[in-house]
Amino acid sequence: MNSDTPGNTSSNRVRDLIDQTGRITETGEIPKRIHNDEEIHAQELERVFGESWVLIGHETEIPEPGDYAKRYVADSPFIFVRDEDGEIRVLFDSCRHRGTTVVRAEQGNTTHFRCPYHNWTYKNTGDLVGVPRKNQCFQGLDTDQYGLRPAPRVEEYGGLVFAALTDEVPALQDYLGGFTWYLDLILRATEGGMEVVGEPIRWEIDTNWKIGADNFTGDSYHTPATHQSVLDLSLFPEELSGERSTRTGVDITQCDGHSGMVAYLDEGPNPGYPESVFSDDHLTDDQFDLVKRMVDFVGTVFPNMSVLQAPFTPDPENRELTTFLNVRKWRPIAPKRTEIWNWILVPSSASRSFKDRAYDTGISTFSVAGNFEVDDFAVWDGIAEAAGSTFTKLSDPRANYQMGMPDMADIEDISDDWPGPGTVYDTNFEDGTIRTFYDSWYRAMSGRRIGEA
Repeated sequence: MNSDTPGNTSSNRVRDLIDQTGRITETGEIPKRIHNDEEIHAQELERVFGESWVLIGHETEIPEPGDYAKRYVADSPFIFVRDEDGEIRVLFDSCRHRGTTVVRAEQGNTTHFRCPYHNWTYKNTGDLVGVPRKNQCFQGLDTDQYGLRPAPRVEEYGGLVFAALTDEVPALQDYLGGFTWYLDLILRATEGGMEVVGEPIRWEIDTNWKIGADNFTGDSYHTPATHQSVLDLSLFPEELSGERSTRTGVDITQCDGHSGMVAYLDEGPNPGYPESVFSDDHLTDDQFDLVKRMVDFVGTVFPNMSVLQAPFTPDPENRELTTFLNVRKWRPIAPKRTEIWNWILVPSSASRSFKDRAYDTGISTFSVAGNFEVDDFAVWDGIAEAAGSTFTKLSDPRANYQMGMPDMADIEDISDDWPGPGTVYDTNFEDGTIRTFYDSWYRAMSGRRIGEA
């Protein structure tokens, strides 16, 4: 193909957008166009989601043999199932006969899956056990070779189940790297671990998947502006967020390709959780000390799993402050369309009344109609709209993520004094966490592992 052909021009344009993003740690800027571009989106499906660990769900969603739920890795449908022997499996939802999806219900319990097209039937292990008129029509078919295909890699951490579309990814714990130190603060700090309450709530919004993922790395800068109405209503109390607060915050950047922020009190106890639920069985002394004082934690595991744990109240006059863990997945549908999957988790050892209250609090604050959620919707769609515009294509404007860079602010790197891993700064007002996210995106889009130098 010659250099003047349209195809080569397009390829060069995409390569240039990727390379510009790769300089974010130096410039603090990225091309806005990556937030709404058809070719970028197509390459992400293969390079990012085809080469990374992606969240499937939590083991407590399928507690009994035969329990299953329909799940996705980007555009690829899977069956998340616990087989009759109790093993968790992630099976590609495509009949080995003509290829249609086998599962039509969102969730259920079954020993077998039957394809609706020609009734090929599979055990919940994925084994093919039924072919209508096999002796007449498929005498030589080796059924052992035609089971539902499993995801190449399936692993679990802290109850969260991940899958990868290639077996060339590193082990999950190696992929998560030092960020497991922070995940342990929210997943392994309570007696019996965490459990999902209710079903994952899903909705679609007109924005790019990266916008929500970068926000949840710890964009505290937007809170006083975007969420001012929520602060005015005291859904997140003044004593934990305002000038009278003894809350201290740090940003964790460059933690093996993942990033987040922690806010904590000078002294405990952790607000919003019953003190009786905590356990130090799986934590170091430093981790447990931080857990007992932690107010909130926000972070993103690259590429598209985010977590938020914080105390809120939907009704300050009548409802006490309650903490819940929000786990979500930003599933890419199109360059300007994202499906949000939203789980609410609570300590397994908590009382039924606390679990119910935590679920109600989560639904009222961080869910499809939650107070915080609608604020974000109001601005995120505008980012993608402008990113896909003709003016953006002609003028190549940049998005600014320079907050906290040396010529912008004096912030202290406390990595040597901080007990956890990563590069850590003594503030929640810097963009290093987001720069880490886009650096990981650049690495994935360039065919490199996020932990590589």
